[in-house]
Order: sequence, then structure tokens, then C-alpha cells
Amino acid sequence: MPDEFAPDCSNCAALCCVTLAFDKGESFGHDKPAGLPCHNLSDDFRCRIHADLAREGYHGCIAFDCLGAGQRVTALFSQNWRERPEALTEMMDAFRQMRAVQSLRQMLEAAVTLPLPPLVEAERREMAERLAGAVDDLALLEAFRPEPIRKWIKGLAQYASP
Repeated sequence: MPDEFAPDCSNCAALCCVTLAFDKGESFGHDKPAGLPCHNLSDDFRCRIHADLAREGYHGCIAFDCLGAGQRVTALFSQNWRERPEALTEMMDAFRQMRAVQSLRQMLEAAVTLPLPPLVEAERREMAERLAGAVDDLALLEAFRPEPIRKWIKGLAQYASP
């Protein structure tokens, strides 16, 4: 089974290169507002300077991990944002939401190692199943609200060893 959280750029429409905003500085070589493609992005959704990101001053690109959100969102849409520019805003929102879901899924997966009481473990499993359903259903993804689950996960700290 492939890693549920591994990025697969070959099956993504470069959503991180369009969705994210960044400022020129130590991590990025130029300013870029959210919603505009990075000027290093080619027409085939590949980075023109990928092999030279560090040398060109794009350490932020190297460090960023979409947790598999990019390819999941790309798969949920029948066409990419270049073919359907009117879908870009919806795809960007879905990308942000999917990354939040993937992050929470990772935390819930890591919590399996905690000595949780049976009822809490059952809640953890139920939340993980709900989130797993949201990654394949655009309507569930759009309706997802991360804060209650984030808060619940923070409460798991009481079960961690000192």
C-alpha cells in the first residue's frame, strides 16, 4: 500500500505552486501572491528549477510537504486549473482543506501508539475513518471543520508518557 501521506507530484496539477503565497527572503527567491502560479512553473506543471531549488534560494519549496493533498485534490477534479481556470479557486480551497485533513489523519495515526482507554481509542478510530472518507469526497471535504478534531487531539497529550 502506498504511503497515504507521500506527495506524488507526477499526479498533481502543481497546486502548491499556485495556492501558496510566499515572500522573497531566506526561503524563497521572489514574492508570490496566493492564486498566481510561481514564475518557475512550466506548462506541464513541473518546476523549471527543481534540480536547483537550494542554489536558487527556494529552501521553502524543498521543506514544504503537502502530505499527499495535491494529488488527492487533482484526482477529485475532472480537469486541471489550466483547462478550467474557473475551477482554480475551488481547487485551491480544496487543497488547503485536504492538507488540513491529511495533517489530522497523520496525528490520529500517530496516536495509535498512545495507551488510550478503550472508549478514547474507539473515538480515535471513528475520527480517522471519518477523515479517510473526506479525502475521496469533495462534498465531505468542503464541509469538514478541523478545529474540533484538532482540539480533541490536543487532549490526547494527557496519555503521553512524561
